[in-house]
This record gives sequence, C-alpha cells and structure tokens, in this order.
Amino acid sequence: MEYYVYITNDCNMKCTYCSVLFDTKKHGVPMQPQYSFAKLKHFITKTQEELNDNTADIYFFGGEPTVNYDIISDLIEAFNTPHTFKVKYIMHTNGLLIPNAPQEILEKLDLTLLSFNYELIFTNGHISPYFGKMLKSIDCIKSTKNIPIIGRITVSPKTSLFTECCLICNFVDYVYWQIDNCESLENLDSYQTQYKYDIELLFKYWIECLEKGIFLRFVPFISAVRNIIKESPVPTKFYCGYGSSMIYIQTNGKCYACCDNVATDSHYIGDIFTGIHFSNNNLSSTICENCSYIKLCGGRCGRMHKDFTIDRIKQYCELNQYMFDLIKSNIHIINKAISENPEVYSKIMDPLIAYTEYTA
Repeated sequence: MEYYVYITNDCNMKCTYCSVLFDTKKHGVPMQPQYSFAKLKHFITKTQEELNDNTADIYFFGGEPTVNYDIISDLIEAFNTPHTFKVKYIMHTNGLLIPNAPQEILEKLDLTLLSFNYELIFTNGHISPYFGKMLKSIDCIKSTKNIPIIGRITVSPKTSLFTECCLICNFVDYVYWQIDNCESLENLDSYQTQYKYDIELLFKYWIECLEKGIFLRFVPFISAVRNIIKESPVPTKFYCGYGSSMIYIQTNGKCYACCDNVATDSHYIGDIFTGIHFSNNNLSSTICENCSYIKLCGGRCGRMHKDFTIDRIKQYCELNQYMFDLIKSNIHIINKAISENPEVYSKIMDPLIAYTEYTA
C-alpha cells in the first residue's frame, strides 16, 4: 500500500501544468495536517492488517512537503514506536529545498521522486541556475544516503521530451515522464505531432544504447517491454494503483484514490477516522476492456476514466499506442540483448518502476 500524506498544501513553485494545487481557503481545506499522527498511524496500521500487507510506503506529499520539515519530523517520530509492518519513506518533491533538509530526515528516506520543471531549465537558450540547484539537491541526497532517485517529467506543450530525458538521465537513476494530465489541451494537433517526434527520437536513442550494452532506465519503455516479454495476464485493475493500492491523505484527514481534482471530492474514498472503501473501479467498466494494448497500458490513469471525456481518453491512447508500436516493432532487438546479457532481463523486471504510474 502507498500512503501519500499531504504534509502541506503550500508550494514554493507555481508550475503551469500542476494539477495538485488548489484554493484551499475556497474549499475549506487546511494548509497543514489538522489530525494527530497517532491517529494516522492507527489508520495505516488497521489498513495494513485488513489487507494483510507487511510493507507500508509512506510518501511525503503536497503541495511541496519540504516547505515544512518539522511536520515531516513529527510524522517520522510517530512511527518510531513499534509496529507490525515495515515502513518505507519516500520524498515526493520539486527538490529545491532539499539542501535545507535535516540530516535525520534524509537518512530515513528509501527513495526520492524528484520532479523537474522543463520550463525552468533553459533561459534564453542557456542552462538556467534552476538546473544547477536541482543537481545540488541530487548531490545532497546521494551524499547522505545513496538511495534511488526517480526523475519525473510532465510533458507540457513547452516540453522537449527528448532533450529533457537525455539531459537528466545522467544525474538520476530512473526517468519517468507523464503526458500533461488535463481535461483539454490547446493546439492538440501540434502537441501530438511533437510528442510522437520526440518519443520516436528517444526510443531510437534508447534502443541504440541497449545494443551497445548501455541500459537507460526510462520507465515507460521498460514497463511496456516487461509486459510484452513476460506475457502478462490481462489486468483487471489499473497499473497506476488507482482504486486498489494508493491512498492520498489530505490535511483534514480525508482520503482520495488520486491526488488530482481533490477539491470536488470526485475521488473521495473515506477518511482516517472511519476508514476507507475503494469503489469497484476496474478496467471492465472502461473503454479499455477489449483493447489489444491493455496488457501494456493497464488503463493508464484511473482518474482520467472518471473525469475526462471518451474523446480525450482516446487522445492519450493514441500517443501511448504510438510508443507501444515502436517497442513491439523492435522487440527482436530487445530479446537479442537479453539473450546476450541476462542482466538486461533483471533490469527490465526492476521492482522500483512500480513507484511510478508505469506508462505515460
């Protein structure tokens, strides 16, 4: 189980594509947690026992969690007392305030999800100070504890997916990108054309590196390859974990199946005081049920199927299917690389890619 705990609804950035931040005053949601972490621990313990799960992944989430390290410290302290399951701590952050982190927090982390804002990387064609700050944060994490770092990218209309992936892959352990998750998009045709062009370039680069014995951990590629070569069964649940393994815990104790659109309670599943109940959100109730790509995609995004129109969903399908077709047409090269180097197979089966939404 994954518990995304809103440390705060505040943020030190204003990314144009952000789908998480909202007007907390308008919707009566507190900026910081208004429940006790003892209550949170009781809720997580009860949920773990009910699901017979021996590991709880606790994400420091927001907003931007690093704007208030005191709350993170208090949360960790609450779980320092004995419990019957293993706890993993994961920082979900934009990274800029990581150098201010107390040493004891960085030492507790098992994984960091580091979001890059491509719109800030370049200024007038040159690398900006922002990117240098991100590298400083990476060094800060790694020098304290050599944990995996997953670099996250949102592919907005201003993003060069190929450029950004090639830029950051040298500094992080994994790269995951996600197509801008919005109900509508201006200049859709040009966006789709650019995305397909970038994904084709990126996959060409990835496959050529693979042939030379260099394995780049680009998660959407790896996920699709894995589900091809291991002959995965037809999924019944969303690969992203929507409606089955993710719980987003807002500052008022309300729980959601997704972090997007929480202001409307569209994805409300309960609270930490009375418990949660996942509704029957499975792939059989979506347009994905009879899709030939379902094993590779896993429904992409559960929230999308509830909030978006069918036409909008199909626009995402078109882009992901383009990527899947690239991979399928080159699967013989991937199989050859596996046969020549068994380590490639273990890298494709890497369990850490489960800490993303798998596909774009």
